Amino acid sequence: MVYGQYYLAREWVKKGHEVCIVSASFAHTRFKQPEQTGKIQEEYIDGIRYIWLPTPEYNPKSSIGRIKSIIIYTLRCRFMKLPVSNADVVICSSHHPFPIYTAHRLARKFKAKLVFEVRDLWPLTLIELGNVSKQNPFIVLMQRAEDYAYKHADKVISVLPSAKDYMVGRGMEPEKFLYIPNGADLSTELNAKGLPQNYVETLELIKANGKFIIGYVGKIGLSNALHTLVEASALINDNDIVVVIIGSGAFITDLKILIKKLEVSEKFYFLDQIEKDQVFSFLQYIDVAYVGALKSPLYRFGMSLTKLNDYMLASKPIIYAVEAPNNIIELSGSGISCEAENPEALSQAIQKLKNLSAEDRKKMGTLGREWIIKNHGYKILADRFLDNVIKTNDQ
Repeated sequence: MVYGQYYLAREWVKKGHEVCIVSASFAHTRFKQPEQTGKIQEEYIDGIRYIWLPTPEYNPKSSIGRIKSIIIYTLRCRFMKLPVSNADVVICSSHHPFPIYTAHRLARKFKAKLVFEVRDLWPLTLIELGNVSKQNPFIVLMQRAEDYAYKHADKVISVLPSAKDYMVGRGMEPEKFLYIPNGADLSTELNAKGLPQNYVETLELIKANGKFIIGYVGKIGLSNALHTLVEASALINDNDIVVVIIGSGAFITDLKILIKKLEVSEKFYFLDQIEKDQVFSFLQYIDVAYVGALKSPLYRFGMSLTKLNDYMLASKPIIYAVEAPNNIIELSGSGISCEAENPEALSQAIQKLKNLSAEDRKKMGTLGREWIIKNHGYKILADRFLDNVIKTNDQ
């Protein structure tokens, strides 16, 4: 699932607030789906009240299926009677902005403040990364919803540090903007689960053979620039450097074809997707973590990658092949940054980290952990979120 809303809500519940999340009953981003009954379902998870609206299952590769799910969820938000009787704050937090109309209606009904939380700039992401036309009717409707949100929200909160100018250009008043990144769950280490036995055996065998492990865990998509990591590996004449990738995604077949074409199969290991609370255990086996992204004008607004927080919390030095403002690897001193989609630059960064002493790599990892705890812990972020919304209430 997308964990940001859950972690913020969990912190608010700890402070004594009542939090209700209205969500679709099916989403391809979830490891586990709630029960489907065709009716509104309610469930409490860690003190958070979830209201599941019935939506159809779909294939993540099917654009039509995903669009159908978006439309059905939006309509059910609007026309199904939601079992919510009061609120002080209504937050519209979604990849797409269509629920803003229902959120605004509820905010007016309850005389509550309206917050629009932006995790992805839709429709801009679809236009710039997906090459969808601005004249596409679905995009036109989405753009109207986004502009409506910027106009009517009392506060606009985003995980993207440099999105303010774009939002102002779409009609938002500058004082509405607040940057709150994706955070780190500081209880991760305490709640970590072990890996499956076959994973442990594979990783321990790699370590026993003296290999230097570059690790990646998460979605395997084109946007994650794993192809650059493959191309960089082909440039490195060192068979002791290997890559372990854990995850699933639409690009995995293409990635394996590229690995075979470049004759670096002996350098790559693939393991199936694991649960989030197993990630910390996996990271204990690797020497360096990899984060990459495509070169894209979309990233001029910044990025807030949850896997980066996981890597830093696990005290791992990081190779960061991303071009975006607010580079926290440079701010924290927790690794090496290099140009996105540049195999030569990436290969040099890998070799540089391998040539460092284990003690120097450990120092990098420690700097990252200290920085992320100080700046991105969810308790800090949840307080900042709520404090600013309350200030908005008082104005």
